[in-house]
Formats: sequence, C-alpha cells, structure tokens
Amino acid sequence: MVNNKLELAPDGKPYHIVNLDKIGKNDVEIIQFLRPDGKRRKMSCDVPPEIKEMSKDMIISSEELTTGQVAIYARFKGEKEYDEMLVLATNGPGPNNPQAKLIEVIKKKWDKFFKEDHELNMRQEQAMSMIR
Repeated sequence: MVNNKLELAPDGKPYHIVNLDKIGKNDVEIIQFLRPDGKRRKMSCDVPPEIKEMSKDMIISSEELTTGQVAIYARFKGEKEYDEMLVLATNGPGPNNPQAKLIEVIKKKWDKFFKEDHELNMRQEQAMSMIR
C-alpha cells in the first residue's frame, strides 16, 4: 500500500520523511530543495514496485514554489538539467497530490526516454538498410 505523501509543511519541511537508512524497498529517493536558499534534503516516497523499477536510473527532485504548489522534476542520470521533465502538484490531498504527480512524472519520463530511443533505433536501421 502506498502511504507516504510528498507534502510540504508551511515551514518547508516535508510532513513525511523516511529515514534513508531505513528506506523501504519501494521508496524512491527525492532531493528536496528548500527555500529560501536552495539547501538540499534527501527524502523518499513509497511508490508501486513497477514505478520504483522505472525510477532506478533517474534523478528526482522537488521544491515548493511560492504559489504553494510542489514542482517535481525527473531526468535520467547522464541527462542534462534542461532534459528534466516537470510536473506541478497541489500541496495536499486530492487527485493532484504530490505522490500521484511523482508517479506521473516517472511514467512520462520513462515513456518519453524509451520512445525516443526506439525511434532513433528505427531511423538508424532505415539508414543502414539504405546503405546495404
């Protein structure tokens, strides 16, 4: 059962922090950037096993915006920051809660990355067949 939420309290500290020494097998590690100076804090969020598997080579970060929303970023290790995918979450319960949006951004980044990889392979195969 997924129970941790990536919610931030008014003081900028997450409501639910998992001790990373005791991180669960389905927890995704997140780098949280804190206001006002951008200090970093590691936290985690429990996700379904297939999402955990998708995220294993990703760098995931979050920050609370001045609007009160939570920005969640995901990119694969080795990608540049400008390749990050971004989703915005409502800081609290509901369909756009941070945990739901975390799962969404991981799925979207995974799909986009492997779709582009597949399309590149197809173009390379087409080019090779034209050479032969």
